Amino acid sequence: MKAAWDWHLPVETGPQQREIVEFASDLGFDTLIVRDPTEAMARRGAQLGVRIVAIVYARPSDAFAADHPECLQRLLPAEEEIARGANEGTPANFQLLSHRWFSIVQDGATLCFEHEASRSFLKERVRSTLKIADGVSFDGFGFRNHYACFCDRCAAIRKTMAADRPEAHEPELLARMSETSLVTLSDVLYEHAKAIKPDAIVTNHVWPPFYPNESYGYRLRLDFCTQTISWFYPPHWSLERVEFETAEMKRLEDVTRSTFVPFIGLYSDPYLVRSPDRVRAEFEIASRFVENHVVLCNLETPRRHPEIAAVVRGALEE
Repeated sequence: MKAAWDWHLPVETGPQQREIVEFASDLGFDTLIVRDPTEAMARRGAQLGVRIVAIVYARPSDAFAADHPECLQRLLPAEEEIARGANEGTPANFQLLSHRWFSIVQDGATLCFEHEASRSFLKERVRSTLKIADGVSFDGFGFRNHYACFCDRCAAIRKTMAADRPEAHEPELLARMSETSLVTLSDVLYEHAKAIKPDAIVTNHVWPPFYPNESYGYRLRLDFCTQTISWFYPPHWSLERVEFETAEMKRLEDVTRSTFVPFIGLYSDPYLVRSPDRVRAEFEIASRFVENHVVLCNLETPRRHPEIAAVVRGALEE
């Protein structure tokens, strides 16, 4: 899979929707991952041999959140205060200013994956998107605080676990239950997608990071598990780190569960964009460990920077 994620290029009109597929194809991508695939995208993709994959987020709709507040992740009170303070007391570009590649507490309501109603909601999202799309890609499937949910249902599950293993300490129980929750949900949604459309592509982006095991992605049931080897924001990771991340994820790969695909994050703003030589080096590292599989996020960067488009096109042709 040679895939491009994009949510920046305009797709309001039919011509724009066809154009984004054509641009992805021209660069050498065989898969385009977007938020809201359309019939126009699907038709043009079929003509060009580009699979159109829909992003499925772990966020509830406003209606679901109002009707099922018990199905949303809950934070500790102190974490709620951190989230509130981050919203009210920091500038919009705080993540960039503070050189963080993720927030301390993720903003916005997120589903708790242990509720059957939440799973049914996500299954319906998968079902509806597969009416048009060739596959689904999961994003935001994690925890707002990066390690656990503290809703009543999750607390009850951990209480049962603690009774069965009285010697286990609380951090161990939190970590085990949370990781199991993420892995189980991947199993459920993978099987659901394949039951609807057996040839559907089922992929993801491992985000947000999960603690204490940031490398848990290899356990997820998917066709392709895409994991970050180079992030969007500066200070940009050294090439040594890019190589380490790629090597480690390839080492952990469990092909009975999924195929590891390197994810290269790239923004187009002048203070964020990396040089063509740097982008070329990242693609070379990815190809050294993983043949014929890579993901670039997003298409706006090669669109605005022809010199980077040339690098991407060359890397995908090799």
